Amino acid sequence: MPLFISIITTFPTVIFTILLSVAVIYWLISLSGLVDSDTVEGDLGDGGSLDFGGLLATLGLHGVPLPLVVTLLALTGWLFSYFATLLLGIQLTPGLLLWLFNGVVLILGLAIATVVTSFLIRPLRPLFRPAQTKPTEQRLIGRLCTIRSATATKEHGRADAHIDGDHLILQVRSDPPLARGERAIMIQYLENEDAYWVISEIAFEAGLAD
Repeated sequence: MPLFISIITTFPTVIFTILLSVAVIYWLISLSGLVDSDTVEGDLGDGGSLDFGGLLATLGLHGVPLPLVVTLLALTGWLFSYFATLLLGIQLTPGLLLWLFNGVVLILGLAIATVVTSFLIRPLRPLFRPAQTKPTEQRLIGRLCTIRSATATKEHGRADAHIDGDHLILQVRSDPPLARGERAIMIQYLENEDAYWVISEIAFEAGLAD
């Protein structure tokens, strides 16, 4: 145990020990819901000379929450540094050679940790990929609605529609005109009018949408 404590609290392993300790504390706090662990990328702000998100992508460390990347880097670097010191470092006497050895271990630890972490997070990226949700306007295309105004013409009209449990009252346009209570299918969103072009359900089922 004294040897273990000595290695993890001296250079270079102590650097990874601190990083790993911070990561563990972060995850313990995140379990309480006090922090958000979904940060994936970042930058240094306007005028920054380094795009942090671009650096992560270059190193293959993108696509997963940043705290997870830091944790894996710290853990991998800690393991390499600890065992390198345990197997080789303790054989060296204090002096210039030991400092050179420790410096090489630190650099190799960072490099190996980066490579290993990039491989470890590859299968995890799909789990953190944000769901692609179409805009409401596009999701309504092809949906059924019911005319609620007296008529729906090329100039005016309103209809009721339901999507994901929500009741929507929409502006609709139709030619030929549709009467109140007729069921229609929305086939196009008219952005300039913020309205939907609709045709009767019967015409749609008959293949007359064009």
